[in-house]
Amino acid sequence: MDMGIFQTSRLRDGLVFVAAFLLVKWLVVGSKSRRKSAFPLPPSPPGLPLIGHLLMLRGDFRHVFRGLMDKYGNIFSIRVGPQTIMVMNDIDAVKETFVNQSDTFSDRHMPPLLKYALGSAGSFAFDNGPVWKARRRFGFGAMRTFGVGKYSMEQRIIEEANVLCEVIENNQETSFNPRELITHSVSSIICGITFGQRFDLNDPEFKELIGRMHTALSTITFFSVGQLFPFLLHTPLYSDFRQLVFRLKSLVTRMVREHENSLDDQHIRDIIDLYVLEIREQKKRRDDIVFDETRVWRGIFDLFAAGTGTTSTTLMWAIFLMASHPDTMKQVQAEIDSIIGDHRSPSMADREAMPLTMATILEIQRFRPVAPLGFPRFTSRDAVVKGYSIPKGTAVLVNLWELMHSTEYWDQPEKFKPSRFLCEDGKSIIKPDAFIPFGTGSRSCLGEILAKMEIFLAFTCLLQRFNFYLSEDSPTNTEPIPGLALIPPDFRIRAEKRL
Repeated sequence: MDMGIFQTSRLRDGLVFVAAFLLVKWLVVGSKSRRKSAFPLPPSPPGLPLIGHLLMLRGDFRHVFRGLMDKYGNIFSIRVGPQTIMVMNDIDAVKETFVNQSDTFSDRHMPPLLKYALGSAGSFAFDNGPVWKARRRFGFGAMRTFGVGKYSMEQRIIEEANVLCEVIENNQETSFNPRELITHSVSSIICGITFGQRFDLNDPEFKELIGRMHTALSTITFFSVGQLFPFLLHTPLYSDFRQLVFRLKSLVTRMVREHENSLDDQHIRDIIDLYVLEIREQKKRRDDIVFDETRVWRGIFDLFAAGTGTTSTTLMWAIFLMASHPDTMKQVQAEIDSIIGDHRSPSMADREAMPLTMATILEIQRFRPVAPLGFPRFTSRDAVVKGYSIPKGTAVLVNLWELMHSTEYWDQPEKFKPSRFLCEDGKSIIKPDAFIPFGTGSRSCLGEILAKMEIFLAFTCLLQRFNFYLSEDSPTNTEPIPGLALIPPDFRIRAEKRL
């Protein structure tokens, strides 16, 4: 038999099986969701059998969700295959779920494509229940152990920022795309904490990872066809993402193996060492399996990917927006000059004396939130939110983009305006309730403190040293590329060293 015909037949049979499975699951889930309740279900647009609203969601989710809000209000539901997803678009609903009912809404829903590619066992971000809580406590403790929030981490970040500035200074005669430089600088911080080493900028393995990570963040969404048919991971449609997962897993697994072979419990080097040591102590205590030696790579994978992608994207936006708004850049630089000058590096202690710089950082995070939908939660039992019945097993998304761009919370939200975060005298910061770039409740970002340190120190170092200008062939439109993350369009800048 011709192999092409055989493979086509297998694919057809697989699709038939999946369609039958989805039909049964759709009927079962639908019957459960239609159980009588004193409260109605969130409104939902008409959908198709099996695929739900997948076709509707192929466009930019920001416009699709705004249209659904206009018709159905601030809370509505959609369906991707058999999975019902509740979408919240106002801060009161977010507080009612993630703060007031945190136990019910603390489980994490892992999108099917990610779960198929990585699994959730061993994850810091996606496991649930007591195991997840134990790992989260370990994660916070490990971050503190290696200096997060402390002066020693400030110095490490400043060192990396100075290296970044030196490389940029060497490129100031020409225009260049700063993505690779920014990503390498940010990743070096999390690599130092997790692996105990940094990668050389010209390391081919690392350069490939950076490129593939950028592609994955810009092309994969929660509503792509791969979320309905995860086995498509093995097709050319997801070749970049598949290779990213494979390369990252191989890198982290190799690092873990090397650490296991060289561990000295009297000289702990990094989080991998702490993790391996915790597994050994757990075995001695005969505790329940919280840290599995076969899954060390999975937790470290989460730390590396999250610690690299989000912060580097925020700093990319920072450079792009400063180059696009030169008046704001000059105002921030004037504040940096008056508080820090050019004779020393910035410190976290400078933040209180630099309200405009802080307001500009907050406005960058509001104007272009890196994770516009966060990661979905999952209801562990039936709940009621804002008068709507939310059945057990419902995925819950927070539309952070809407929270950051609704006229209900912001004046002229489409404009880049740092002054919105300043009080009338311009001497202190105001943060509206709707500003939650790192999430809220028990699942807020594990790396929030580290990210805030990196963004402030790197941003301030860069503007202390350089003026940034967009090259003539760069886009002047600051519209993002929507995906799992909102990344800026490809742009090139020219950096001019300040006198």
